[in-house]
Amino acid sequence: MGELEALYIGYSIIWLGLFGYLVYLHMKQVKLANELKLLEEMVKKE
Repeated sequence: MGELEALYIGYSIIWLGLFGYLVYLHMKQVKLANELKLLEEMVKKE
């Protein structure tokens, strides 16, 4: 394996990891937003 191939593989792994982390954060944000809406509805009913 050449140096450029190793560099390409390394950068690919980093970018895939970053993308996966961003997707994970987005999913957590959506879940928290849904929980916040539910909590606001519960407070309004009381």
